[in-house]
Amino acid sequence: MFSQKRKPQGFTLIELLVVIAIIAILIGLLLPAVQKVRDAAARASCANNLKQIALAALNYESANGFLPTGHNITNKMGTLTYILPFVEGGNIYNQINPGFFNGSINAPYYTDSNTFYVAAAAQIKSFLCPADNAAIVTPSNGVWAWLTESGYSLGGTYFPGSLPAGRTNYSSVAGALGNVSTSGDTFYGQWVGMYYRGSQTTMNSITDGTSQTLAFGETIAGTNQGPRDFVASWIGMGSMPTAWDLLQPSSWVAFGSNHAMVVQFAMGDGSVQRLTKIGSSTDWFSSRWYQFMNASGYQDGYVVDFSQIGMN
Repeated sequence: MFSQKRKPQGFTLIELLVVIAIIAILIGLLLPAVQKVRDAAARASCANNLKQIALAALNYESANGFLPTGHNITNKMGTLTYILPFVEGGNIYNQINPGFFNGSINAPYYTDSNTFYVAAAAQIKSFLCPADNAAIVTPSNGVWAWLTESGYSLGGTYFPGSLPAGRTNYSSVAGALGNVSTSGDTFYGQWVGMYYRGSQTTMNSITDGTSQTLAFGETIAGTNQGPRDFVASWIGMGSMPTAWDLLQPSSWVAFGSNHAMVVQFAMGDGSVQRLTKIGSSTDWFSSRWYQFMNASGYQDGYVVDFSQIGMN
């Protein structure tokens, strides 16, 4: 009986290199696809947050006869604070001193220790975009105690450092520059938003149509290029102007996001749309700029050409 020795099986060096090269190519092909799936999932989750916020504002209007204010000038609380009971945040809402809501306390919310250290410190998942790290990042400058449109710019105060305040990526829409029509400005005053400082807008007054009017949008509240300079607190995040358009890199003066190419907005009826970003500077009074302003005003009377601002 004869026996034959078998040669040991294995890869030659060339074969091994070929296999490694094939694996590297496959990984290179798969990673962008995986990233796209993650981005799409984050965008969908963010869109759902915006939808729930907009619907909560509509429920607030049903209960109170008007939409929540864009920003309370006295207590420095923004729109998101007022809709807490309608986004399953009633327990947090109840921790806020009721004097801030009934007007018996004429001071900023952070003057009350329980409101500041307990209620305002809560992190609310539906107020955060999963594409951003606002909840955990340490900003180089600080956390906005309050931020809102103010005349022809923004006004705000921030807590230096990384104050443990509940944070947000969403803001209500003030219009081009808020309600500057009260100061006699007939140009920017055309585009008053549904939410501005001290607003109590009713649904019946939205003559441009709720499906055609921006209500809430995404914000970074600072820059998303390089070290993060600011983050926003949900309790003090007031309404944002649209006059600076959708800048990339983001800026504290404009709506912005970490989504590729787009910033998402909830319309007045609760539907959610994506608008395209521009570059690093505002193209003032361009055709696109006018269409974006038209979309941000709730009774300007203009028909919006959404194709110019990238709605899809």
